[in-house]
Amino acid sequence: MRVDKLNLERVFDRTERLEAPLFQRPYVWKLEPNWMALWESIQMVAERHLDGKLAHPHFLGTIVLDQIKTGLGQLHVRQIIDGQQRLTTLQLSLAAARDLCTRLNEHRYAKAFEKLTVNDVPLSDNPDDAFKVWPTNADQDDFRTVMTARSPAVVKKLDHADKSDDWLIPDAYLYFYETFDDWLGPAGTEEFQRRLEVLYGTMREDLHVVVIDLEATDDAQEIFETLNSLGTPLLPADLVKNFLFHRAGHERENTRQLYEACWQKFDSDKGYWRKEVRQGRLKRPRLDLFLNHFLTLQRRDETIIAQLFSAYRDLVEEANGLRAADHMKRFSEYADVYEGFEQFPAESREGLFFYRLSELDTTTVFPLLLEVVKRYGTDDKDALREIMGDLESFFVRRTVCQLTAKSYNKFVVDLLKELHDANDYSPGLIRAFLLRSQADTTRWPNDEEFRTAWMTVPFYKRLKKKTRMILEALELALYTGKTEKVMIDSKLTIEHLMPREWGRHWPLTAAENTPEGREESDRREGLLHTLGNLTLLTKELNPSVSNGAWEKKLEAILKHSALNLNRTLPKQWNEDGIRHRAETLFDIALKVWPRPEPVVSSTS
Repeated sequence: MRVDKLNLERVFDRTERLEAPLFQRPYVWKLEPNWMALWESIQMVAERHLDGKLAHPHFLGTIVLDQIKTGLGQLHVRQIIDGQQRLTTLQLSLAAARDLCTRLNEHRYAKAFEKLTVNDVPLSDNPDDAFKVWPTNADQDDFRTVMTARSPAVVKKLDHADKSDDWLIPDAYLYFYETFDDWLGPAGTEEFQRRLEVLYGTMREDLHVVVIDLEATDDAQEIFETLNSLGTPLLPADLVKNFLFHRAGHERENTRQLYEACWQKFDSDKGYWRKEVRQGRLKRPRLDLFLNHFLTLQRRDETIIAQLFSAYRDLVEEANGLRAADHMKRFSEYADVYEGFEQFPAESREGLFFYRLSELDTTTVFPLLLEVVKRYGTDDKDALREIMGDLESFFVRRTVCQLTAKSYNKFVVDLLKELHDANDYSPGLIRAFLLRSQADTTRWPNDEEFRTAWMTVPFYKRLKKKTRMILEALELALYTGKTEKVMIDSKLTIEHLMPREWGRHWPLTAAENTPEGREESDRREGLLHTLGNLTLLTKELNPSVSNGAWEKKLEAILKHSALNLNRTLPKQWNEDGIRHRAETLFDIALKVWPRPEPVVSSTS
């Protein structure tokens, strides 16, 4: 076999067709995790070019091709043994870019993208020879139609064979068309032209695959089965390990001692380090997640998950004077800190912080936490808890105010740069940074904005997964020492005090078909899912009281619930009661998640 590492220009510049055999499965890639992950990788490389930074090519994996005998004068064909999903997706994305450029009158770029999607075969009698990739039989009609539609409007009007099935090939084309259009921005501007140039260059030159061309003596089916059934892919951290130990050998280190001191734990505790855990919408081995956070801290820059090894290798090669043993020791020390995030006692301030961060699904701040926990975790817990309190308030307030989390990665990188440049990771400098920004993407909401959201946001609908954590935090804050502290377990569920179906036992004061009645009904529906109307009950108690009259519901809650959240519920429950309870809980929230006022420097 012959092995080459090629960019997309070299893969698709030949006049030939890459053809999926009949026995392969149909197209199955979807928005998550496939199309979106591919776009995020393209975007990361492209934006590094825009920022004038070093951009590593993005590796898309391995493609295995087998030669097919063709007659004299016929189009050259190679069979796809492995890689048809990514090849099909790449062709759809290139066609989307081509058609977008045509719509925007960027005809030079449309022609450039066209060269990567269409074979020039003037002597062929088969119109399908024009396609550089030809999927398996089940997908050929959809692929042909989409690739020749030349417009998303046409694609959207195509007949759907089965409404119950995912229509993946048209949807992939539409996803990339709309995503490219959004990223490029308004046409005709200087910024648009820069982005278009970078997008084309990135897709043509910076997307790489390893192409394995089989020879006549290679068994294509055996290789296909081996690639898809027997192989266990190496983690980026495995590549880091091999790289460091190879380097340590050249430096004449005692690699056995080095392994036992710094790396053995990663291999022996596979249940922890190699376990796949969720981060955002995807699952990754924990060791790769740590490597990603570690690199963000060390480089103070974002790192694509698919480029972890190359980023780490660059980090080592740029660190003049440090030996492989130094790098391994540093890696091991921060790994211990990372593992310790889950080892704080659940009731401790640190344990509560990491639990609440998990419920908020916010791990982008982990690179900062690696450093501050390492610095303050044993010697200055007051400083550590001050930092954790500010970060928790920052993220909880932004969550309640429904502010975007999309810029958190860049925000944390900018914070790390400032702390590193000042050689100061103190609570005061971190707090000053959090307070400084006024942009929607990064600001720390003040008390007024926090209160407005607290009183009006339908928590149960929009923040349901986070509402339980917020109620738990309020319950803990209500503990005074004079009451028993209740440990809340996973059996408690969120309950509406005024039920969602309130009509039977909670009649309106005005007739429903009158303007007053409709206005009262709207007010009630507006308050229904707000925090003032929510509490925590056991799974057993919840359904038994859910839609009942308030008197019986209150009696059952007071009889069975030990939570402070429920001990002061009033005998009457109405719209005014919901608002009053929300106000009372907000006063507690201000103490749990305070936001200090920025320090104004005086000038003489």
